[in-house]
Amino acid sequence: PGPGTAMRWLCAMLLMLPGAWGDCEQPPRFVFAEPPQPLRESYAVGTALRYTCRPGYTVAGGKSPLVTCLPNSTWMATPDFCIGKSCSPPVIMNSKVDYMTNLQFGATITYACNNGYRLVGKPSAQCVLKGNEVTWDHVPYCAPISCLPPPMIKNGQLINENTDFTFGMAVTYRCNNNSFSLIGDATIHCTANDNLQGIWSGPAPECKVVACKNPEVENGRRLSGFGTEHTYKNTVTFECNPGHLLNGSSVVTCEADSNWKPPLPTCDPIYCGPAPHFLFAELTTAVGDRSPVGTKLRYQCKPGYAAASGKSSLVICLSDTTWSADPDFCIRQQCTPPTIENGDVTADSFLFESVVTFTCHRGYELKGSSSAKCVASGNGVDWDTAPPYCESQLPRVLCKDPPTIDNGMHNGTKGTEFVYGSVVVYKCKDGFTLAGAASIHCKADHQYRGVWSEPTPELKTEASYLSLVGIFPLLLAILVMNV
Repeated sequence: PGPGTAMRWLCAMLLMLPGAWGDCEQPPRFVFAEPPQPLRESYAVGTALRYTCRPGYTVAGGKSPLVTCLPNSTWMATPDFCIGKSCSPPVIMNSKVDYMTNLQFGATITYACNNGYRLVGKPSAQCVLKGNEVTWDHVPYCAPISCLPPPMIKNGQLINENTDFTFGMAVTYRCNNNSFSLIGDATIHCTANDNLQGIWSGPAPECKVVACKNPEVENGRRLSGFGTEHTYKNTVTFECNPGHLLNGSSVVTCEADSNWKPPLPTCDPIYCGPAPHFLFAELTTAVGDRSPVGTKLRYQCKPGYAAASGKSSLVICLSDTTWSADPDFCIRQQCTPPTIENGDVTADSFLFESVVTFTCHRGYELKGSSSAKCVASGNGVDWDTAPPYCESQLPRVLCKDPPTIDNGMHNGTKGTEFVYGSVVVYKCKDGFTLAGAASIHCKADHQYRGVWSEPTPELKTEASYLSLVGIFPLLLAILVMNV
């Protein structure tokens, strides 16, 4: 046969094969749905199969269960057109349900009971298929937690009259009469342990006789808790007398064993340490290494010192264990300031323990100590050495009688030798007055001979001077210096 015949034969064979010219093979399988039965080997393009949701699933709203054969030989389906059926929300009294997703087929939830209840059954449940519907595989319940009846106590009784004691319920005890003290918590309540078993919050209290001894603290006194009888939980507050320090607690409580807790304090005497030392004073009496508060020590000033005005020499031990004293209650005494003729004295002060130095003027030599110290002497102070003197190194200078002036006179004695530095003063007779200086002095010339200074006073006779002389009497000092 020719080529055309062969081509027609091949086409006829292809038409006879499954899926030729766009047919689809068997439809897809889904977990949530199944295709209509029975299935064929192939399906023509455009075939639409209606799937049926498997048990536990239902058609999702707005989605089609049809699966269609397309020209490209593939099946087209809406995704997840069947969804799991939902279990009804679980309702358990006195519980709360914990779930993070929806309640559809296959979902798991966890149960937890409210406070005061315990879970009976498994703590979780799953939404499972039962027949053609879904339901929870099991549902637990929450049972209330209860406690056994509270214990009875000796010499006391319960105030409550309940017979059932569930979680959170409280019972209260009281003693039969006032001679007993209730020890412990008067009220206990029903609670639960880690295993959610009912237990009481604490032991039952006791009713017993409690009597603490009347508390006394030596060197102390009470601020509260007066009286002589003290029972359970009575308190007493103490403070110490002046000069004493509280050692322990200031508040004590009468406890169930008839003892004070904490133990009674003590009031211990407060002491100051050794007496203070001063450079300027010393104790009048000997004392030990410690002295009680309020001790007064008297000091006396050391030699060279005297009591300061307005200050006390008493030193007192204070409650803070320190000594109180006026500052510098003794001050240094002062020596008489020394002088030296023809010389100088150099010193910062003349107080006790100070030192002065002596120097002579030019032409003089120091005879004696060049310094002196102010030291204690008897009840006062004095210099430790006699003061020195300055001796002249110049020849002895003597002047003869001073010159005379007409109508005047001087106060020098005639025939007397006048030593170096001597001064004579002149005065006028009536009707005359001095012109210039009224005095002259004995001095040395270049050969150290005695001469009188110049000029010698002169007299004037002018009327103006005479009138002045008449009004202002001339008062002349008579001074003769002898060395």
